[in-house]
Amino acid sequence: MKLIMRTPDIDEGQYAWLVLALYIIAYDIIAITKGKRTLSTAFYTATTRMSRKIALATFWAYLTAHLFRWLPKEYDLFRRFLEASD
Repeated sequence: MKLIMRTPDIDEGQYAWLVLALYIIAYDIIAITKGKRTLSTAFYTATTRMSRKIALATFWAYLTAHLFRWLPKEYDLFRRFLEASD
């Protein structure tokens, strides 16, 4: 008996997220094996100042709200830009 699995069509955006995730994992593995700084340690170093933490947290919150579409269109600059280019 042969099992045939159907997979949904994957577009360029989904491939980009997959490549990004694989790159992050591969980079950290290589950094750990070579004794270099990982992305996590670079992040911790970059956020030692309170002003940087606040700026990063603000950007991160905005990006999260954008990705989950929690923002109304008029406040989501990314969506407005994308819709304007269509």
